[in-house]
Amino acid sequence: MLFSPYQIGAVRAPNRLWRAATYEGLADAAGHPTRELGDLYAHLAAGGVGAIITGFCYVSRAGRAMQPRQCGIDADEKIAAWQQVVSAVRSQGRGTLLFMQIAHAGRQTIAAATGGQVLAPTQKVSPYFRSRPVAMDDEQLRAAIGEFVAAAVRARRAGFDGIELHAAHGYLIHQFLSPHLNDRRDSWGADRLALLREILRGVRAACGPDFPVLVKLSAGDFHPEGVDAHLAAAYAASLGDLGVAAIEVSCGTMDLAMNIFRGGLPVQQVFEHNLLFRDRPHWQRALWRRLALPRLRRRLLPFTEAYNRAASRVIRERTPIPLILVGGVRSRATMDEILAAHDADVIALGRPLIREPHLADRLLDDPTGRSTCVNCNLCAVMCDSTHGLRCYHKGDSTAGPRCDEKENRHEDAD
Repeated sequence: MLFSPYQIGAVRAPNRLWRAATYEGLADAAGHPTRELGDLYAHLAAGGVGAIITGFCYVSRAGRAMQPRQCGIDADEKIAAWQQVVSAVRSQGRGTLLFMQIAHAGRQTIAAATGGQVLAPTQKVSPYFRSRPVAMDDEQLRAAIGEFVAAAVRARRAGFDGIELHAAHGYLIHQFLSPHLNDRRDSWGADRLALLREILRGVRAACGPDFPVLVKLSAGDFHPEGVDAHLAAAYAASLGDLGVAAIEVSCGTMDLAMNIFRGGLPVQQVFEHNLLFRDRPHWQRALWRRLALPRLRRRLLPFTEAYNRAASRVIRERTPIPLILVGGVRSRATMDEILAAHDADVIALGRPLIREPHLADRLLDDPTGRSTCVNCNLCAVMCDSTHGLRCYHKGDSTAGPRCDEKENRHEDAD
């Protein structure tokens, strides 16, 4: 099943092994995708993945994340650059589908990135980003819906096969889905699905029924009053009449980002490159290591293969919408098993394809194969740097920080 074609809405992927959205850091200062991004996607297409979901693209300056080289789709003048990216993928001739993930960071950003107010459902402060957001009023919410719709139209004009709405990982749509964060007393709080529903309706009206729309959900955000797998399943069941082509099952928020990825915790690289930590004086870093780091480690979940699979099963019971499973899938045997059990319809990989862009073709030839990724997470934390996406495992010839299996067991890597 893994390497059989798969129909997703009105388009057809050559197989069910897809590249999950991963921040690439390959935009210019204004958010235009660079030639290097097109090259990255071309390598993935040449390597045999059935579809590529781009890293998250902001729909407006107000929705921009804090990373310095994030791509945007907030203006018509960016369409031409995205068309070049699409052409690079098409030139490989593998039939690889291309979906643009569009997002608004909500409270998970800083004012220096947005150029103004940080917007969210309420004024609750993220314990990680520590910016006091402004609770969006009805006019601002209507404007945000329009920005998502306009972004989808631009993606279609650029030649993408569809889009993915980022409703996971604690970004704006997730914030409205969370009972913990959305305690509003208006209609946007009474119906927490309202924002996502209105975006979906707007995109469908503007882009038509033949433009597939995927939705990424966190089936658990590790807050006692937040989203869990059963609430995510209820949301998924409600999306059935809104033309959603597939739901990608993930987990977590950026408030505890390592529980999204799991594996290594490269503390030193966080201190060196993260905008929220890199300017802290030495004494603060030492104090954080002594007092905060042990508490953080106790909250981190261990890496286990396919760690979102159980949540995908819960969602499968509530909806016939096709499911894309992401999160720690590493072996061909596990992929085959998940598909055979109908726990998901598509397997999405992030870090393994950073390590090996041609992994899909290798697994096609080796049913016993598995990824060589060691989950060191340097690729994840280095997203906060000015370096473009790459693997930092030993043996990579590019200069920069390195990680190997021994380092992955170091104090700074769980």
